[in-house]
Amino acid sequence: MPTCAACGADMKEGATFCPSCGMKQGQDASREEALFWTAKARVISSRPVVTQLIMVFGVGFLFVMVLLLILDVESAIMLAPYVIATAVFIIVLGLIIAAAIQFFTKGGLTTDFAVTPEGIGYRAGKESKAINRATLAGTAIGGSLAGAGGSMINISREMDFMSWAEVKSVTIYPRERSLVFYRKALIFPFALYCTPENFEQVKTLVKKYAPKARYREKRW
Repeated sequence: MPTCAACGADMKEGATFCPSCGMKQGQDASREEALFWTAKARVISSRPVVTQLIMVFGVGFLFVMVLLLILDVESAIMLAPYVIATAVFIIVLGLIIAAAIQFFTKGGLTTDFAVTPEGIGYRAGKESKAINRATLAGTAIGGSLAGAGGSMINISREMDFMSWAEVKSVTIYPRERSLVFYRKALIFPFALYCTPENFEQVKTLVKKYAPKARYREKRW
């Protein structure tokens, strides 16, 4: 059985890319400037995911409050405590669900990632898509506009791409083997989850393509 020239992982006969580290094989492997791989995207144990979860539902409830203020200021002030309490409840519930998802998927959601000369990208797996649609249906049936809005945002981000020109800063989490990219525009951050075999390769390639970005490392 052939093995990867970069990480030594077993590969299928005739495979172009290593399923473990994403390195291209063959005569042009040393000149290859792109990585493609599949990894588990952690949920509750990932700081970027927890932050994004809070942001998604927070934006949804902020939208509801703005809408109420536009329609009736007095009613909005009276309902504010209930809206805030509901927001906190749903965020806590979301964190509990995230913990359950990570447990039942044995470590996180399977996701495809890529680092290319043009930028970085990811594509959600079947697990993520099924969960997003189930959440949308549940929140819609339950009458939660904010929850449904947050679910729709998640569905819209099941596939994403960021060009190197958009990258403002990169936070590296060595413990999780992940990199979080922040855009120059005020848009949700972008996370790459690596394997033990390709983490260093991904960091090297990212720093090559985005040398002007601001880098920092965090232990949690």
